[in-house]
Amino acid sequence: MAQHIKTDVDRPSDKILTTEGEKGSFILIIDDEPDICRLLQLSLVKHGYKVKYVHALTEGMQYLQQQQPDLLFLDIHLPDGSGLEALPAIKKKCPALPVITISAYDNGMEKQKALNAGASYFMAKPFNVTNLDELMSDMLRRK
Repeated sequence: MAQHIKTDVDRPSDKILTTEGEKGSFILIIDDEPDICRLLQLSLVKHGYKVKYVHALTEGMQYLQQQQPDLLFLDIHLPDGSGLEALPAIKKKCPALPVITISAYDNGMEKQKALNAGASYFMAKPFNVTNLDELMSDMLRRK
């Protein structure tokens, strides 16, 4: 059965995709790499999640002031700031929000810093989307 994807587009970085029969959970992605955002978005939408992405930390922080997602993907290194440094403020505003940090730097120290700052999980780029639905279910179940 074909899956129908609907899109609402206000600006190139302000896309929200949803599917019919969705799970209802809303995911926000803050990452400056369009390909990573699109890969995550398409993979998550395929599993029934509503997804929005932004490419800047300031835009993501503004969005979090207006609406709290059910889960956040947060890049650690963004052009306008550090996701790692913003993480404590995000967790203070939204303590129950599961945050999955993503980074191209997977040296062990980055992962430990992210987890110590309040991240629920650390994903190294490039990543495999095969087990993404299982990870999402686990993160949202813990919430």
